[in-house]
Amino acid sequence: MDDSWRIAERIIARARRGQTRGGPRSRLVDAIMVLLLSRPMRSSEIGELLGLESKYVSSYLSYWRARGYVEYESGLWQLTPLGEDYAREVISRETSEYDKFVSLARRIAEPVSRTRNDKRRAQRRGREPGSLSFTVSNKGVGDKKRQEREEAAACVLSALRNLLSEEELDLMRMILDHYVEWGSTYTYVDQMAESIKADLTWLMKILRGLQSKGLIYIYTDPRLGVRVGLSRRVKEELKPC
Repeated sequence: MDDSWRIAERIIARARRGQTRGGPRSRLVDAIMVLLLSRPMRSSEIGELLGLESKYVSSYLSYWRARGYVEYESGLWQLTPLGEDYAREVISRETSEYDKFVSLARRIAEPVSRTRNDKRRAQRRGREPGSLSFTVSNKGVGDKKRQEREEAAACVLSALRNLLSEEELDLMRMILDHYVEWGSTYTYVDQMAESIKADLTWLMKILRGLQSKGLIYIYTDPRLGVRVGLSRRVKEELKPC
């Protein structure tokens, strides 16, 4: 459980910082699968561990049960053989990345350690070595990027305001809000439906209308479900904004 939780915790932490490939949804799925590999759990327990509402976790698990990754029995969620294989792939990938980070940290730390030792020796000799010129502060970089995304999204919405129906504009705003929050230009239909408690048939109808106008694309991922993303045209519009 400890190893699984540590890996799941790293996955969720990166998702919250927007440092993920595939957007937060796929990262959340990875974290849940890794936790369930340790033992069967209730959705409330998973939610507590990951800092999410139990209802939100249950909606994800229901989605993945329909696809054969998890099953529900006696109040507990557990992995199917297909889900176990998926979770092991995640652990293997995360462990490999973690080992790379540790190796990199050691390589970085080694010259820093030598520098500190040189400084101590220089102090004993009564002089100070030169300061390191490559040390910079990254404070505020993430906030600045988010602000840039907010301004770009607001610019695009303003341009579309008179061209779309109210329903279409609401869904475009939702996709762009996702982009602002996570830096990802796509999300998933089931996630959108759950977020706004929308009928899936109605949602797909509006999304197809946006697709016909060249504003989004719709793609069915065999493993993760129906994905909706900003079209190349809209992504290009984000840049000059």
